[in-house]
Amino acid sequence: MAMRVNPETGEVGLKQRYRVTNWSEYDRALVNRGNLTIWFDDESLRDKWTPPPPVGRGTPGRYSDVAIQTCLTIKGLFQLPYRATEGLVRSLMGLCHLDLPVPDHSDLSRRAAEISVQIPRRPRQGPTHGVVDSTGLKIFGEGEWAEAGFREAPLHAAAAGRLCKADRGTVRQHGVGKRRTWRKIHLAVDETAKDIIGIEVTTAEWGDSEILPGLLDQVEGEIAQVSADGAYDSHGCHAAIAERGARATLPPREGAVAWGDHHPRDAILQEIEAKGSRGWKNESGYHRRSIAENRMYRLKQLGSSLYSRTFERQVTEAHVRAAILNTFTYLGMPASVRVGQIAPAA
Repeated sequence: MAMRVNPETGEVGLKQRYRVTNWSEYDRALVNRGNLTIWFDDESLRDKWTPPPPVGRGTPGRYSDVAIQTCLTIKGLFQLPYRATEGLVRSLMGLCHLDLPVPDHSDLSRRAAEISVQIPRRPRQGPTHGVVDSTGLKIFGEGEWAEAGFREAPLHAAAAGRLCKADRGTVRQHGVGKRRTWRKIHLAVDETAKDIIGIEVTTAEWGDSEILPGLLDQVEGEIAQVSADGAYDSHGCHAAIAERGARATLPPREGAVAWGDHHPRDAILQEIEAKGSRGWKNESGYHRRSIAENRMYRLKQLGSSLYSRTFERQVTEAHVRAAILNTFTYLGMPASVRVGQIAPAA
């Protein structure tokens, strides 16, 4: 029997059935995700592949940021190593009859640590309801562990000015008793358009509440509401949301007390006391936060690990995946409507 059980009240409810109403358009969008002409448009790349001449003295560059990001996008989309990416791009140049230089794997690796990835974003139509979440992606290679004791890594500055806290890891010799580490990916997603409107990459030492103000700084236009889980229930997060004139939908932690001075969080506590946690979540739109969790799932479909070995390249790799996901979204998404309940088993 397909049922949901409310952990607070023990009430049992049937799961809902949904139907996709735009299947033909969504089916075409799924097909186009593998269309190479979407990711390698020879007509638009012809004039953007080589950067403009430098102002003043200096050797002209051979590959623009557009060229490097195109190669890194193909690498991330098809989960290829650098050398295979070089070979695929060379073959695409030949098939499109383009006489343009192709960066080799060394150039791609070097530029990946410097490039600022351009993530496509469509203009907002009215105020935004931002839903926020974070997840971890495993890393491999240098920086994952040290064979003796803890290793203190220096601070790294990413292309967008992000700082990495000390990276620690340990493993005993011969690979016994490893303690893995990961990078945290923080996403802000538009609840209506379902595209990524903010992304930060940090080490595991950073708390979620520390990152929210930086995510909101990336959101263009007016913000009406911000929904996130209890990890973001902090003075700093509420202040950052209030600064943007938005309503905070953050469930207080267990045992929370009022902050006083008519703080908006106190109103949330009062609503939960009056309606119960479930009632407050249903009325406030808190459950729309699941859209951010879905984007995290889709992000991991492009790989549950980051394959780059340095923090700067890991930031670039994560941003490229975000650019790919937004392109997927703009190609077409399913429109689902509730059509009834799932019948219980006989």
